Amino acid sequence: MKKINNILFFLLLFCQSSLAQITIDKTTPYDSPTWLVNNILLGGGVVASNHSYQGDSMQIGFFNAINTSLGLDSGIVMATGDIDLLDPNFTGFGANPPNTVMDTDLLVVANSVPPLIGQTFLVSSINDVAILEFDFIPTSDTVKFRYVFGSQEYFGFENTQYNDVFGFFLSGPGISGPYYAPPITPGIPNPFGSINLAIVPNSNPPLPITISSINSVTPINQQYFVDNSSLTFIGDADGYTTVFTAVSEVQCGQSYHIRLAIADGS
Repeated sequence: MKKINNILFFLLLFCQSSLAQITIDKTTPYDSPTWLVNNILLGGGVVASNHSYQGDSMQIGFFNAINTSLGLDSGIVMATGDIDLLDPNFTGFGANPPNTVMDTDLLVVANSVPPLIGQTFLVSSINDVAILEFDFIPTSDTVKFRYVFGSQEYFGFENTQYNDVFGFFLSGPGISGPYYAPPITPGIPNPFGSINLAIVPNSNPPLPITISSINSVTPINQQYFVDNSSLTFIGDADGYTTVFTAVSEVQCGQSYHIRLAIADGS
């Protein structure tokens, strides 16, 4: 059976206004990335356009975690394997997603972590990538994400090349960063780039979230780590983070681009 290495549960908010088990759904309409963005992810009144998804359909869907300790009731789940395996009650066999998508930014993010945490490992490739992206026009001056990151590589692969990683890359007016952003003018590279919002809280310099930057083995930032090695709550995830909120100021009424990307490192 294929094991999932890397998972991301998230809910996107544009304005702040007892244990069970998680359930997963990737049947219609939850098998449509565009439907998930428009109906699950976005806050009221926010319109998305130019939707794009790279990855296999088995890697994205809907989760329900009401009455669990995840901290998010429901939302979109993305993974580097078959998301059905995240349901502890799933009895089938997960398939291997075709490894056809690459992402240079995720490789850069993964390799930016070692020197920030006093390690020397090197991630040579990014695999099993899933990327969800779209344009949106915010209805307030702040964009906020609530998310949880988990991995099957916990308790064995921290501080190694198997540095599972993800990124929330935001670009648009008033934002400048080192990562890719869609061209403002067709055919001309965007000179402003994007920023990664998936950062360990209060880290300075900013520390991207990977299995090596939050864990109980090193330990490092252990206060943000939840041990799930029993696999009774979430299948195929030995650990996950507490709920994080990524925040960025934006200009209300202007167009922005968000790219949500997740991958296994090797």
